Amino acid sequence: MSRGAATLRVFYALVPPPALAIALGDLARDIARRAHGRPVPADNIHLTLAFIGAWPTARLGSLTAAGATIECEAMRITLDTQGGFRRAGIAWIGASSPPPALDALAKSFAVALAANGISFDDQRFHPHVTLARRCRGPYPHEAAGPFLWDIDSIALMRSETGADGARYTQLASWALRDKA
Repeated sequence: MSRGAATLRVFYALVPPPALAIALGDLARDIARRAHGRPVPADNIHLTLAFIGAWPTARLGSLTAAGATIECEAMRITLDTQGGFRRAGIAWIGASSPPPALDALAKSFAVALAANGISFDDQRFHPHVTLARRCRGPYPHEAAGPFLWDIDSIALMRSETGADGARYTQLASWALRDKA
């Protein structure tokens, strides 16, 4: 990346439908209060599939092309367990039993991005939805919900950080295929 080139901070994610985002936003406020952190606003709730980071605006087409190659079936995930990443100061909700299609989707992204020469954060995939940041504890480790999420699309997201925190904007999305 050349110096001075315009960049966007981007990632691929699953974005819940509005009603689920609102319900998880309510839970985020409760968790943030209990874990002494900052809640993630309902309109920022998502599950990250692949974090890219700073990406040249002029090369945005390569990210949309890679996203369009992903083949995966629609799935349902049940968010039913809460936890935390203490070192990162994160409280989250996840699935006690994630569907195999979710792991397959994350692996598809890794293959597609690598095949297109796109660098990304390739840490082990731990599917979760961040509910609160900058938590000091105590962290929740308990059952939650359950919250049912019918996942039928993936999105390329932009992250912009301002004085009031991060805001996420959807740049592109692709439908997942119906279950056979």
